[in-house]
Amino acid sequence: MKSFCLTISLLFVTLCSQAQNAPSIATKNPFPTISTLTTWASYNSQEKFNLDIRALGFKFEEKSVETASTSYTYIRKVSVDNINYTDRIVYRIANDNSASIISLVTASTDLVSFYTPQLAGYKTGKCDNEMSKDKKTTCTCYDNGKFNIDVCDERVKLTMGDGNNYFISVAKK
Repeated sequence: MKSFCLTISLLFVTLCSQAQNAPSIATKNPFPTISTLTTWASYNSQEKFNLDIRALGFKFEEKSVETASTSYTYIRKVSVDNINYTDRIVYRIANDNSASIISLVTASTDLVSFYTPQLAGYKTGKCDNEMSKDKKTTCTCYDNGKFNIDVCDERVKLTMGDGNNYFISVAKK
């Protein structure tokens, strides 16, 4: 019985020490679903969005005030296959609370493959965003009457090879 208690104690100490030495960079990369993004875009409240986005590991970075809107940028660091990335999400809200936009940019996960199946019920339309005008970028734009959603894949030539920046924007009409 004494050796059993000793074994359990050593196991407990080992687990606690490993938990303290865990890296601060997240190793998995969950992203919100289209349903969640449209819900957030419907909030018209940075305070409510702030609580939800922090649950996914994002931290507030900066606030930018413009003439017609205010944007709040959040970032998180992730590690995928031992490569470090920074995910960025921007919540832009009109100063009169009439509309809001959620924009998510990452190189760590293929957002096109992740989000396209979720948009099967949306109508595709002509893309008229800044990214779609770039020859290196492929965008598909969706509309369901309440939201415009743009999903883009920007091929970027890096010094060490090709990289991707994936982008999704959910705009409440």
